[in-house]
Amino acid sequence: MDKPDSNAPGTGPVPEAASVSRLPRLRFAGAFLAGIPFFCTLPYTVHSWRSSPMDRMNWIFLLAFLLVAACGVPSAADSVKQRRYDWFALLAAAATAVLYAAGIMKQIYMIRILAGTWFWWSGVWFFCGWKAAWAMIPAFGVLSLGCTSTTFLLCRHLLIEPRTALFLKLGAALLCAAVCVVLMLTDYVMKREVFWFLLAAGVILTGTLTSRGGGKTAAAFKPDLTKTVEGFTTVETPLSEDSIRFFEGATVHQYAVSDGIFRASVLEVKCGDDIHKIHPASHCLRSSGAEILSETVVMHTMPDGRSLPVTEIRSMLRGTPILTFVWYTGPEETVGSFYTFRRKWSPSEPWYSYQIVTQVYDGSEDAARGFLLKLLSNY
Repeated sequence: MDKPDSNAPGTGPVPEAASVSRLPRLRFAGAFLAGIPFFCTLPYTVHSWRSSPMDRMNWIFLLAFLLVAACGVPSAADSVKQRRYDWFALLAAAATAVLYAAGIMKQIYMIRILAGTWFWWSGVWFFCGWKAAWAMIPAFGVLSLGCTSTTFLLCRHLLIEPRTALFLKLGAALLCAAVCVVLMLTDYVMKREVFWFLLAAGVILTGTLTSRGGGKTAAAFKPDLTKTVEGFTTVETPLSEDSIRFFEGATVHQYAVSDGIFRASVLEVKCGDDIHKIHPASHCLRSSGAEILSETVVMHTMPDGRSLPVTEIRSMLRGTPILTFVWYTGPEETVGSFYTFRRKWSPSEPWYSYQIVTQVYDGSEDAARGFLLKLLSNY
């Protein structure tokens, strides 16, 4: 029998050049598919662009991401020519996958979006190599700036207005673009070990600065505003149509309480299955036009000796000083921090959100604070 002609078309081994030429396409395809967890969050992101005043302009960062990522493609194309996968990237992928799962279980979309963003980046690292991942860090940094609630967090921690927060984010995006250009011109690649050390230090520092006082808890506290208390007048007030639509699925009561001098508005919400109906109080205050002067988690002692952790918000609403207490009560404990509440919340357990607001008369915040604590102690 004659041997087959190795030079005949369609026979013989695949040329090495053809295998190499397919390699970049397969690696880029794998890197793109790593973005599926992020793509799954896009419907919620688009909804937030439409419904949330603070997130309405975040679509800009998605477009900016595409532009900055395009600048990093040449470095990625050069890096992808290597044949070895970077298995070290699986550590980053595992960490972001755990965060993504936590975001799903606790229904925290911000965590899901950020985890999905950086899982995608870890996929670029795994399939295309560290040089490509390093070149793409500015692009994924820009994409992170467009995550829901980032504007609110800047407003909360820096006590700035949403417009100022947006300008800061745009400035950060421009900085990321500038870094991308510098990386293109210098071809500098930081060592992985140095990058991860700096990242870990940054995460620890950020967590320390943002979590101070957030973990304060006390025994469960649910005031009974339906009972009659001497010295106070309590009237349940009807909800507006907007509030009824907003809190659909939750049990909501609103009360007006007065001691003859001060008057407070109390909102009691029994959280339903859709936890996204519950927002930080300062978010709602800003949306109504209030200027936030300060927002801190405080452990107050009421006149009857009980402790109550609250988020205390000092604000100005149409020129009027306002003092607000917010807390969250579960089956066994009360927390003052919204973020602690979101970590502890479970749809299988009843949680209540309370917001009580009073006007500050004659600039005496101590008097207004004393009124709120006396009111809560009696109810």
